[in-house]
Amino acid sequence: SPSTMPDASVAERTLLGQRIGAISGAEAAKGWSNEAIGKLLDLVKSQKGVVEDRDVCLLGEVKAAFRSAGVSRLSSREAAVQEMQRFLFPKPKPKGEDEAGLAKEFLKLAQHGQLLEARQLLQGRPKLLHARSTSKGYTAMHYAAMGASLPLLEWLAEQGLKPDVLSQPKDASPALTPAQVAHDYKRDAA
Repeated sequence: SPSTMPDASVAERTLLGQRIGAISGAEAAKGWSNEAIGKLLDLVKSQKGVVEDRDVCLLGEVKAAFRSAGVSRLSSREAAVQEMQRFLFPKPKPKGEDEAGLAKEFLKLAQHGQLLEARQLLQGRPKLLHARSTSKGYTAMHYAAMGASLPLLEWLAEQGLKPDVLSQPKDASPALTPAQVAHDYKRDAA
């Protein structure tokens, strides 16, 4: 029977079963089928907003389901339910640790010519210099050219970004240099 959780792949569920199986008293989880994990996930998910997250492991239905799955001790069940809640409802990373968000921010700063802000962001995270947009594969150099920001283009070159770096588009569109992007956006000064 198909689970109501199509977003969790078989591999992800298998890994979840192994993580839960590493919990003392929950070793049975290592042998759970994909379907069994799916049913337990659905059960835990169905309690979201009904009771406090920490109390889900105390519910009779949850207790019975985990007991029949080989996890009978409260402490083990509690840890297994918490692991499933983390899997189902991952907490967003703090903005300072969200690499994709920081990369997007750096590229936006480049496009808007915000040199001081871009420099500050890059100081603590030098890897951002090589950030690329997800669809067109543009670098900060492309975005600075798009925004016709000469000071930012010069600064990026000083940081080691090549002025003739090619974009890496995900689709079939041609790879472009920052100068070509500037031309496309009628920013020939850049």
